[in-house]
Amino acid sequence: MLGHTRKYLFLLVLLIAATCSAAWAQQGVPGAHTDPANLRKPIYKVKPCAPEVFKVKPESALQGMARFNPLAWGLDCCLPTTAQRQFEAGPRIWFARLQGQVSKGGRIVGFEPRSVVDFDDHLRLSKSGNLVWSVDARYQFLPRWGIRYSFSPFTTEATNQATETFTFMNQSFISGTPIRSRWDRYEHRAGLSFDVARTANSVTRAYADWMYIQDKLALRQTLAAMPTLSWDDDKSLAVVGLELNKCLKNFRGNTLAINCKAGVAFLDDHSGYELEAGLSYIVPIRAGRFGFLKGGYRYANLKKDRDNELFKTTMDGAFVQAGFIF
Repeated sequence: MLGHTRKYLFLLVLLIAATCSAAWAQQGVPGAHTDPANLRKPIYKVKPCAPEVFKVKPESALQGMARFNPLAWGLDCCLPTTAQRQFEAGPRIWFARLQGQVSKGGRIVGFEPRSVVDFDDHLRLSKSGNLVWSVDARYQFLPRWGIRYSFSPFTTEATNQATETFTFMNQSFISGTPIRSRWDRYEHRAGLSFDVARTANSVTRAYADWMYIQDKLALRQTLAAMPTLSWDDDKSLAVVGLELNKCLKNFRGNTLAINCKAGVAFLDDHSGYELEAGLSYIVPIRAGRFGFLKGGYRYANLKKDRDNELFKTTMDGAFVQAGFIF
């Protein structure tokens, strides 16, 4: 009896161990107790947003013409200009009108002729149609600093009869006498420039130049055996001024800009001023390099006033210039 009891007890323990082993093994299988309901995707109910309404005012014909108003140009315009270690250079032709007066020496005793000689009235030097060419160059050696140089020669001459008696260098020229006159001028300018304000669409630049002018005026009576009277007048002046270059409009990579310039000259009993205004059209050539064509109006006045010496010239007129930024 005791032997059967042990046998049944052993079988019960074995059955319990087998049941526990099966339950443990089922827990170790991934997804054995996964609820199929958990595999379903959640459903959310979203209320759609109300559509936005935009009110657009139709453009009138006058508003469409506003893009042609120059006063509204330049706000989103890009102005090409010289960068550091770049040059800007090109020749210029100035169609200048000339006015001048000179006086040197006193009056001859016993005569009362005019002591001031007028380029037009007395010498008949061409008043209009004078072509003055020059070469301008500037090098930007620092982001805001540049060095500049220009050279301009000019010569005009005429042969005429004196309409009235006048004196020059203590020599009397009698009315009706044939006179041959010639005026030569050579102008050299060198100086520094500084970009006071520099933005994407404009540059305001201050400049200070040393200007050296060689004036030579020669008069000779063609019939009389008299030597030629020559006055060599060399001038050294300081010139300071401001330049403004502002972009007006970009056209498919090309640029239309306005250019203004004003300066004063002084030193060594000399005084004068210069004014310039114009438009330039800039065309890209390669990355960072451009060609430009400029046109406008220029006015220059220079006067030397000393005892018994007067040399006053005024030149004004249209100009054209072509060059490169490289």
